[in-house]
Amino acid sequence: IYKFLTSWTYAKERLHYILVRPIRLYFDQDLRETWLREMVSDGQAKQIINDAEADVILSRIKEPFIQKYLKSLAVHVCTLPVTQVISVLVAVLYVAMHPDLPRTQAWAVGIGIVALFQVTPISPGSLVRGFYVLYLVIRERNFKDYNIAVFLGFFKYIGYLSFPIQMTYRYPELARFMAGHWATETVHIVPVFGERGALLERWVFCLFYNWPLTIGRRMRQRFARRAETKPRYWHVVPCAIAAAAMAGVVVSLEIRGTGELPGLKQIWWFLALMPLICGMLVTLGARGASMWGRILAAVGCGVLAGVFCTAVMAVLAGRAGLSLPAGQLVTLGAWQVFVFALLSPLGVILTELKIPDPDLK
Repeated sequence: IYKFLTSWTYAKERLHYILVRPIRLYFDQDLRETWLREMVSDGQAKQIINDAEADVILSRIKEPFIQKYLKSLAVHVCTLPVTQVISVLVAVLYVAMHPDLPRTQAWAVGIGIVALFQVTPISPGSLVRGFYVLYLVIRERNFKDYNIAVFLGFFKYIGYLSFPIQMTYRYPELARFMAGHWATETVHIVPVFGERGALLERWVFCLFYNWPLTIGRRMRQRFARRAETKPRYWHVVPCAIAAAAMAGVVVSLEIRGTGELPGLKQIWWFLALMPLICGMLVTLGARGASMWGRILAAVGCGVLAGVFCTAVMAVLAGRAGLSLPAGQLVTLGAWQVFVFALLSPLGVILTELKIPDPDLK
């Protein structure tokens, strides 16, 4: 910030890098290829990739999908300042529209608005990025090549890695390198004793490069062993029933303690924890089911659990003589179905990531 405010040359370079260069990257194919070559060279210098992997990446640089992904990545870079600009504008407008507030309080609220934009999972920049990917899906009528980026793009921070992750299937070497490169570049803003945080960079690199390789190898071994058994899905219904029984216990205790039917705010911890447990039980009992089969089974379990939990709450409210209007019941049920269906697959993924290496001969 000091250099930006005191050196016009530095300020001009940074503004060009932030505002002009991303637009040029989108329209200039040669510049995009030079951009990738520079990143690969930097990765070799930092030993993020070896020479063989770099040769594979550079040999494919002219392929249409590589060009498409690089152009999309340039759009993602263009969205970097969107959230910051909008958050500052909103904060300034708030201060200007409330002249009656003390200046200290008004600016404190303005700073709080800027901070709130930084911590929200979905921001103006991520919305622009997500709608761009959705536009590509509709224009090209091609969901397969964007099936990951179209969802991750709407989320902040992790959305910047959506296209590197999307490339995993077609270009695994490039995908791992891009994810590792962008992740380690991000932590340069965290200084350690006035210098770049080498240990932090190494940890982030392991998180985005080494750990995924280990997880991938572990899961391939696990699914090779599971392929010898038949898939099992019947346990989805008992898991949903068990979740409803636990909901009955929680709601009964709340009714005894307060004399009222608890709302979602009172049992948020149950709605956050129980779907994860359902997903964990579904994947542990699925035997030879594929990963997609496990996720779909978890979604089904979540939907059933949400319906059963709502029914249990309605029965308990009736027994306690509490009124539960039809509209409130529908709203309660819709939220529970949504939360259970959303978080149960997350329980599957977390469980699959935490299962230790299979003991294969």
